[in-house]
Amino acid sequence: MSTEEITIPTARGTELRGFLDRPAGTPLAYAVFAHCFTCSAKSPAASRVSRALTDEGFAVLRFDFAGLGGSEGDFAESTFSSDRADLLEVIAWLGAHHAAPRLLIGHSLGGAAVLSVAAEVEGLDAVATIAAPFDPGHVTGLFASEIETIRQEGSAEVMIGGRPVVIGEALVDDICGVEQTRRIEALRTPLLILHSPTDEIVDVHNAQAIYRTAHQPKSFIALDGADHLLTGPGQGTYTAGVIAAWAARYIDAPEDAEAPHADLPPGRVRVNPDGRTDFGTVLATASHTWLADEPRSVDGGHDAGPNPFDLLLAALGACTSMTMGMYARRKGYELGDTRTDLTFRQVKRDGDLVTRIERSIVFDAELSTDQRRALLRIADRCPVHRALEGRFEISTAEA
Repeated sequence: MSTEEITIPTARGTELRGFLDRPAGTPLAYAVFAHCFTCSAKSPAASRVSRALTDEGFAVLRFDFAGLGGSEGDFAESTFSSDRADLLEVIAWLGAHHAAPRLLIGHSLGGAAVLSVAAEVEGLDAVATIAAPFDPGHVTGLFASEIETIRQEGSAEVMIGGRPVVIGEALVDDICGVEQTRRIEALRTPLLILHSPTDEIVDVHNAQAIYRTAHQPKSFIALDGADHLLTGPGQGTYTAGVIAAWAARYIDAPEDAEAPHADLPPGRVRVNPDGRTDFGTVLATASHTWLADEPRSVDGGHDAGPNPFDLLLAALGACTSMTMGMYARRKGYELGDTRTDLTFRQVKRDGDLVTRIERSIVFDAELSTDQRRALLRIADRCPVHRALEGRFEISTAEA
C-alpha cells in the first residue's frame, strides 16, 4: 500500500487536501470517502476503512472538506451545499487524473453528502453509507442550544467532539432546507447502508428511513456494538470488509488488476499484526484477506476474528465438508442440511497432554443409514484429517 498526499483546486479558488491510498499494482476500482461532520480525512473511520479497502485491492481517495484538516477555507462559512460542491469537484479530479470512482463511501454527514450527489455521478457502480443521517439537518442537534445565538450573532463557537468549532448561520439555514428525500429517490445505484443499532449520535431510525426511501437494489448491515465514529478495535476493518465484499457484486475488476497479495504463490499464507490491537492479526493468501484475534475473555483480546484454535478447527471442518460434498456428488447423494461441528480440548493421558478434536456430523434426515456410514468413512479420509494424524515437522527460520 502507498499513500500520496494531493491537493485539489476548486472553482472557489481554494485548494482541498486529500490522501490517495493505493494498493500495489492496478486497483480493482477507485473509491472516494467523505468524512463525518467536523472530522477530517485522518479520522479513525476514514483512515481505517480506507486502509482496509486498500488491503482488498481498492484505491481510495479520502479528503478534507473546506476549512477542515489541511484544506483551505473558513469552516464557519461552509454549508452542506458547499460540501456537495467539494465532493463533486473531488470526484471530477479523480476521474481526470486517475479513473472515475466506481464506489462512493460516506460517513455520518459525509454519507448524507454522498447520497445527495450520487445520482449525478456517471459510471458509478455502488454507494455505501456509514452512520448517515436521513435528513442532513439532523446535525443541528449537536448544537441545538446555540442555534438562537447563531441566528442572532451570525455565528457561535460550539463544542463538538470535545473541541471548539465555529458554526455559521449560513450552515444552519442551508442544511435545514436540503431536499434529501428527492435526492435519495433519484438514486438508481446499488446502495449499502451500514449503521450501529446503538449509535449514540445518529439514531438507527435514520438508516431505516434511508432504506425505505431508496430504490432496489439496497442492503442494510447492522454494525452491532460499533460506536458512531468506529473507534473501537476492528470496527473500521470489519466495516471495510463488508463494503468490499458487497461492492464486488457490482464492480467488475479490470483485466490487469492484481489481487491485493498477488506476490504470494499458491500454498503460502502471510501473517502480520494489524497494528491496532494487542492480538489482532491479518492473514492473507494471494486472493483472500481475513482477521484473527483472541476472545474478549483474554486480556487484550477484542474478538475481531476467530482465534488460532478456531482456525485450526475451521480448516478441518471445511475440508471434511468439501470431501463429503465431493463424494456425495459422485454418488448422487443429496446432503441437504448436513453440517459438521467441531470442538477442541487438551486432555491428560498416561501422563502426557493429548490434543483431542471431536468432530460431530449431523446428517440430513433424508440420508439413508448406508449413505451416512459411507459419508462417515469418507470424512476420515479428508486431506486435513490425514495431515493432522500424520507426522508433522514444523521448521522456523529467518527469511
